[in-house]
Amino acid sequence: MKKIFSILIIFIILVTSACKKENKSVTLIRDCTGTYLRFNDKDYKVCNLEKVESIPHGENITASFKKIIKCKGSANEGAVCLLLHTNEGWIEVLSIK
Repeated sequence: MKKIFSILIIFIILVTSACKKENKSVTLIRDCTGTYLRFNDKDYKVCNLEKVESIPHGENITASFKKIIKCKGSANEGAVCLLLHTNEGWIEVLSIK
């Protein structure tokens, strides 16, 4: 019983720490394929563009974001670009400082 309780506590700690919203130092990147936040040399495509519309390309900012599976926002619409921009998937920006 003690072992099961210990495993449950460890699991709860891991889950809550994984969901923690941390502010990260990122760079905003824009090109014809979309808008991205660059963190640790990896680009994450922004779904909720309204959060970053006033920030210029190349600006260093502090932001928190979470990965999402599918974008249902306006970033899914627009012109098609022949440029390939390798990225780590969609994100939703939670806050910007």
